[in-house]
Amino acid sequence: MVFNQIFAQSIKDGDLDFLKGNWVLIEVTDISLSFSLGLKSGQLIHNQNRQVTSLRISAKTCDFLDMVCRKKDPDTLFFQRKIKMQGSTELGLYVKNFLDAFDVESHWASFRADQALQNSYPLLKNLFCNNH
Repeated sequence: MVFNQIFAQSIKDGDLDFLKGNWVLIEVTDISLSFSLGLKSGQLIHNQNRQVTSLRISAKTCDFLDMVCRKKDPDTLFFQRKIKMQGSTELGLYVKNFLDAFDVESHWASFRADQALQNSYPLLKNLFCNNH
């Protein structure tokens, strides 16, 4: 899973330990895409059995794209109700704080993934955000 490469150092450092025993469901509402992530044995894993999730984060593609590419602040998107969270508030805060503190440039895989996202942002924005 690509997330294991991007977050390898964070997993090793225990920065994602808050995911142990928890499942976070990510839903991209406008394209009917969803997946669940958890942490087990030092690896991010996909919830194939559709176990009960502790936290659900949902938004449209354009809003996730703006957040991931750091074009819009996650708090602003949340308070504008463009990104929605349901479930464990505590887990939601852990996820938010982790993402806020994550230094993309300090890890090779995350830096390369970020560069690809930043370079393709105009194309992706055009593809997914024409109606925004």
